[in-house]
Amino acid sequence: MCLAASQAAVELSVTLARLEAPGFLAGPVNIRLVEGAPATLQITVAEISVQGHTFRNVSAACSEFFWTQDRVECRSGNIDLGTNVPFSFTYALAQESLELALRPAAKEAWIIRARLGEREPLLQLRIDNGALSRLAPWLPKGWPTINSGVLTGVIKLDGRERDHLSAELAVRDAAFSDASGTHAAEKLGASLELTAQRKGAAWDYRAALEWKAGELFWQPLYLQGAGQRVSAVGTFDEKSITITQGRTQLGAVGEIRASANWDRREGRLISADVESGLLDASILYTQFLKPFFFGTALGELRAGGKAELTARWRGSGLEAINVTVHDLSFEDAIRRFAVFGAEGRIPWHRSEETAIELEMKGGELLRVPFGPVKLPLSMRGMRFRLDTVAVPLLDGTLTMRAFATEPPEEGWRWAFRGGLSPVSMERFTQAVGLPTMHGTISAEIPRVAYSRSTLRVDGALLLKVFDGTVMVNNLMLIEPFGKAPRITADLEARRIDLDLLTRALSFGSITGRVDATVKNLELANWRPVRFDARIESSEGDYRRKISQRAVQNITALGGASASAAIQGTFLRFFREFGYEKLGLSCKLEQGVCTMGGIEDVPGGYVIIKGGGIPALSVLGYNRAVDWKELVDRLQRVIQENVRMIVQ
Repeated sequence: MCLAASQAAVELSVTLARLEAPGFLAGPVNIRLVEGAPATLQITVAEISVQGHTFRNVSAACSEFFWTQDRVECRSGNIDLGTNVPFSFTYALAQESLELALRPAAKEAWIIRARLGEREPLLQLRIDNGALSRLAPWLPKGWPTINSGVLTGVIKLDGRERDHLSAELAVRDAAFSDASGTHAAEKLGASLELTAQRKGAAWDYRAALEWKAGELFWQPLYLQGAGQRVSAVGTFDEKSITITQGRTQLGAVGEIRASANWDRREGRLISADVESGLLDASILYTQFLKPFFFGTALGELRAGGKAELTARWRGSGLEAINVTVHDLSFEDAIRRFAVFGAEGRIPWHRSEETAIELEMKGGELLRVPFGPVKLPLSMRGMRFRLDTVAVPLLDGTLTMRAFATEPPEEGWRWAFRGGLSPVSMERFTQAVGLPTMHGTISAEIPRVAYSRSTLRVDGALLLKVFDGTVMVNNLMLIEPFGKAPRITADLEARRIDLDLLTRALSFGSITGRVDATVKNLELANWRPVRFDARIESSEGDYRRKISQRAVQNITALGGASASAAIQGTFLRFFREFGYEKLGLSCKLEQGVCTMGGIEDVPGGYVIIKGGGIPALSVLGYNRAVDWKELVDRLQRVIQENVRMIVQ
């Protein structure tokens, strides 16, 4: 310290070359005193550095200044920190101790106490009702703007023997936001406890943060404070921060323990190990996982059961994850898929091969239930393999072979082959909510591949249904688990048993067999929007009869423009009639179905051509039919058994 006095008794100048304490440095400090009653003081500081933050050319003026042999005191002053802030201070010369109080607003105080000597250095900051917004200059660049909030507590840096840092802070009614609106909070309440002890160039620390109240949105997460607590024990220095014991209590979700090492200079995670206790799957999904799955097939689930996990991070990425599930169930809200009662372990490693040990009691896929299954799945990095698995499906079995995935650099890709053993059509149609049908369905599944949100069947998919065959070609499902899935395909059906089909639809009885072709089929959200379809009698010798009820329903479908002609009015008393051939076509575009039949007649087309004794013919006259209206008529026919007078 350098002291100089002017020749005039009314003025005194003091220069303090340097003031230093742990984490604090100021100087040079120029003090100019003018005698009076009371005296006045002007102070300018060229530079102040506090914990790495620097302030230059700080000026202050004191209008009530007192200076005795052992004490310098300002009882009333103002300091220029962008705005004028009232302050007071006392500096004891012998003890080299300073107390500085800043009072920016009523009931708000920031009080600094410092012992500046080398023997017992001490720096303490006490905050009473401090405005959080004043901390903005101390926050990392790019952080959200603090809008409101109050801070109370004490931060203390003690240099006696070895440096010791402690802090007890509480925040209430805090709010912040950023320009993009992706990070925001309201009415936050939290407390922080921190102690740290210097050991050489490093610090050993212990910290605990409790979130007591308020709402936080950190895209995509929205969370509410309800006693969540994070604690950590470790070390830090200018190079790194290490957590040797970390613990996060997430309320009803469960607890997570962790250790980690963070490179401060490069701003990256070097290593981390995470281990959880039993986590509640329902709350974990709702609060933490669901926001990340928004807009995907996993965006609306109902989940239950428990899960445990361990994870390991090394170098530049995730190295291993091990998930253990206990009675885990999840179900899509609109029933596209579900898994019930899963038990087992799912280990994954970035570079080593691992095998899943997982069993499930059952589930659903597109409303079709499946039974207990065990998955012999092997993994290496992002490659997954499944040799063969048999899945009980209703009263049959779905077999999947050679299931394999490729790394998802451009989205997930996978493929498999398989087959479906006979499944009861009655059980299948009841499961998916269709009118009850009879018979069985089976299939040989060629290679099925999925990439870029599209599932393709390479080759023909062969189905056996209604004692006939259906060949599906060029099948593609676009975003099959999305909000609005689309399907495109071509179909060829051969020798479908009309008796089984019409009995399944409660349509009346038609005996015989039909062939059908459907070209350029396109469904959006499982509803037809385009196709070119034709159905007609199969070649061959078989019984061809149609019931009067079926005639009535076909006529009802045709609306006012359809008619049925019978050979003689007395035939209306017959329960069934013979026919030679039947056929119908529909080309659907832009919601309108362009109709046709076996052959054209003046003003219309033939749907059923009579043959035998007794015989009838059914004609259609309306070429353009609204598709929605046609579907509504079919539903009414089936549900209400619409009856029309046959003439």
